[in-house]
Amino acid sequence: MAEDFRTLLMESDRLEDGDRWFGDIQIGGWFYFSAQAGPFHESRPKTLQGPMGYESFELRLQSVHGVISYGRHGAWEELSAKPWAPLFSQDGPTLMRAPDVPVATCQRIYEDLLEYARTHPLP
Repeated sequence: MAEDFRTLLMESDRLEDGDRWFGDIQIGGWFYFSAQAGPFHESRPKTLQGPMGYESFELRLQSVHGVISYGRHGAWEELSAKPWAPLFSQDGPTLMRAPDVPVATCQRIYEDLLEYARTHPLP
């Protein structure tokens, strides 16, 4: 089992309106894994907490090389068979987004992405 993804979340931006962003986690040369939570994100609870204080996160997956959904760097073609894949919707060819994902599922996604990056050399 990989380390808890929440231990890697570092606050990267806090806006005057109270919105807060955690920095993306880069996985190998393949993915940016973005886990966001707080009053302006689809997460629970809807308050500002430390990363360990959330029951769920809003996730975004993006390929380091741009297109995640098809083509030479299209990892989603394989990842779409994972049991968690239906949680995601596509926000254009470069970004997949999933709201209100429970922590245990976020961890599973993180570990599956680590495994993908480990077993698939970059083209």
